[in-house]
Amino acid sequence: MAETSSTVAGWLSFAVTTVGLGSLITQASAINEKMDPFHANRSAEYLGIWFQRQTAFPWWKIGKPPPQGPIIVAKLDEGFCGTNVIHASRVPLTAPGMAGWTVLLAILHPEAPSPPHSSTISLAESAEKASTATTTTEISPASAKSTNWHFLVQRPLVRHRSSACIQISRTSLITLMILTNARPVFQYSDAAGFRAGYGSYSGQWYITWPIGQDAFVSFAAHDSHKASTDVYPLSFVQRVDRCVQMLAGVVSGSGLQVAFCGRKPPGRWVLEYAAKGFPGAHGSRHLYNMMGGKVYEVDFLFARNYEREAKYAPPEDNSFPVITLPSTEKGRDVFMTIPTKEEEIIKHTLDCLPWTSLSWSIHRGMRDILVAYAKPVMDKHRQALAQIPKDTIKTKPHKLDARGWNPQFVRENMGDMAASAILAGSGNSGDLVRVVTDIVLVSVGIDEMAALDECHWWRENTDELTPAGVVALTKLFVLEWSNEFDYQMYHDLPISLYFG
Repeated sequence: MAETSSTVAGWLSFAVTTVGLGSLITQASAINEKMDPFHANRSAEYLGIWFQRQTAFPWWKIGKPPPQGPIIVAKLDEGFCGTNVIHASRVPLTAPGMAGWTVLLAILHPEAPSPPHSSTISLAESAEKASTATTTTEISPASAKSTNWHFLVQRPLVRHRSSACIQISRTSLITLMILTNARPVFQYSDAAGFRAGYGSYSGQWYITWPIGQDAFVSFAAHDSHKASTDVYPLSFVQRVDRCVQMLAGVVSGSGLQVAFCGRKPPGRWVLEYAAKGFPGAHGSRHLYNMMGGKVYEVDFLFARNYEREAKYAPPEDNSFPVITLPSTEKGRDVFMTIPTKEEEIIKHTLDCLPWTSLSWSIHRGMRDILVAYAKPVMDKHRQALAQIPKDTIKTKPHKLDARGWNPQFVRENMGDMAASAILAGSGNSGDLVRVVTDIVLVSVGIDEMAALDECHWWRENTDELTPAGVVALTKLFVLEWSNEFDYQMYHDLPISLYFG
């Protein structure tokens, strides 16, 4: 009997132990979560290359500090993390993690990724006003430290739902979006809060701000391209200050700093130049201030409705050009009169449009006016401009090879693609803009950013399609293929957002 009782007690003890261990095992993840809220976010899968940059701590320590991530600031006056000239890629070039900020830092690079080509390096150096670069075809890998943003200051990540986030300002978010050439896909703002999605050249942006909760932004790379099979060069140059200026509708050059009014309701309007008028304008002024721009230095082109205010009406017998623009109401037009002084400023602006390899996320009022005014001249030269890429491919394909393009793609596809894009008159393909702009660089043989940013073709009123004219009309082509972006979207966002 005693032996039986001992056996039963032994089995009961074993059962209790088993149940207890089983309970502990089933609750292990909950215990880990309680002890370390970032338990699921510490892996290399989640943090990518930033996993290697975490501070080591003793295994026996119960309390673990949060993992760390980079401080990201992007503005007109500060650049992207202190760098104005950025080398952007279409897809991540280093292994990103699951966090959106790791993906972003794998497509934006402070140096040209390996293998760079000489022209890209020269463009970047001239943009930074460095000493004259010597053209070379030598391939030298970029510093891994710089390419991977190893030098960025870090601070503890913040837990938001299941994500480990960095915090960024709304101005930084807008700057990051336009650097990747974002355009709106959907946007909802109602009693439940704010939701928006933006497609971009390098990935997809998503913003959610549920009512009464924190705002959250995520970024995901495209699933349609691979760096290993891409026929395009690894990267292209983006300038933070120029991207912000084009969003705000500001163009600067020698003797010029002018901003443009936004899109107007239907009716009859006239442009009016106001020296240093930007501080008194409604529209993109506040964003330009927030970005660090000097609003007080910028002139402005106001639009005056002379149907409402007769004092602005142009003379009845005037010969001023009148352009037709889209209005804020679908299906109805704006008829904009351009007096002589304002026409000269528009020509100066067209000459001073900044050079870019990718289309802009752009101020739609500025694009409307410049494209409508320049369209007759562009159409006159469009066929000749479209022939230039074909001729360049026939005579200089090796120069495009040296710039990083796939040789077979150069010879079989690039010329026809570029010609078709120019003849189309409009579109939203960043790929085609890269094709056209790189061929033009080879064609005109200009490889200094300052020379490309300003020419004198529009102000010379010439009918000849000179190399300067090719550059000027290519910059106009980029405007035709650029994406509208709401420069007042900051109204829908809090000052700070979680980026995870």
